[in-house]
Amino acid sequence: MDFRVRLNETACVICPPRIRLASGTLLAALFSLTGCDRIKSALNPPPVDNAWQNDSTVLARQPMVLFRAVRTADGARAVPFATVGANGLRALTLTGRGWRALDVQSMQAGSAFVPYRGSEALSPIRSSRGMWEGTPLDSLPGCNLLLPGAAMSIPDGVHLLTSGRTPLRTVPNGIGEGELQDVMNVVTTLVAPSSGVPLSKMSRYRRDVAVVGTGATRSPTIVVTYEDPEELPEGATRLAERPRQLIVVLDKGIYGYKPSLIIADVSSSRIAPRKRFLGALDGDGDGRAELFFGLGEKIPRAELVTYSYRYEGDTWIAAFTYERTRCVG
Repeated sequence: MDFRVRLNETACVICPPRIRLASGTLLAALFSLTGCDRIKSALNPPPVDNAWQNDSTVLARQPMVLFRAVRTADGARAVPFATVGANGLRALTLTGRGWRALDVQSMQAGSAFVPYRGSEALSPIRSSRGMWEGTPLDSLPGCNLLLPGAAMSIPDGVHLLTSGRTPLRTVPNGIGEGELQDVMNVVTTLVAPSSGVPLSKMSRYRRDVAVVGTGATRSPTIVVTYEDPEELPEGATRLAERPRQLIVVLDKGIYGYKPSLIIADVSSSRIAPRKRFLGALDGDGDGRAELFFGLGEKIPRAELVTYSYRYEGDTWIAAFTYERTRCVG
């Protein structure tokens, strides 16, 4: 029988087109109020939370999450900002409900994390508590939603961590002391002067050397950072000043090590913040690690800013940039 359904706010009336019902008794016998409610619900479904659908789809895949180590006076935190895997590095963007679900899924007490020092994966460590496991762990004035941070004891020299117990692929990073010294001599006498740092000023700079296994070539990648702690004079410009920071990345070619990336700047917070080397890990599963840099300056709410470079040909090129703050709402 062909029925037409007419609904209003308080009743559900089902009227056969050629039958006149003598009373409401027969209607009540045929269709209960509960059945009526089901019909109304089917025809008027509740609004769909599309944002949560997107969040839950991401989390259902259980992606490997990349974290930055954030150290504060209250202790160390692992704060999520990206995912890694076959689809490459991707910024992790969730709603408040999604961040809370991630906190439950991957960050609460006992959750495993792999810390990386340079390109070396250390033994997994475990969180002591999640962001919303009890009272909120952290807060910022004027911030309604803060990216979650898992509390844990993070080893010194570690800036990057991944979720889970399985580390990303690493490669050997050994180099002979004599060969490394030869590379340093080339940087000091040739690369630095050509980048604006004269030999007469080299003694002003603090030097840091990292030898990391990236898989870019058969030999390790060398990251050399020169820092001059001297403050820039007022009114300084890029053209008039020597670099206050010089970062040189070198990889081995046919005729020995040569620069594959140079970052030189006067590096004042008034011009460009200094960078620091965070480490190297394979974020896209291609067998080669990317190089990661953060900001060296303690700029408020910029502790998550991250720059990543990948090796193409014989050069490191920009691959991923994350410039968001920890406050997302």
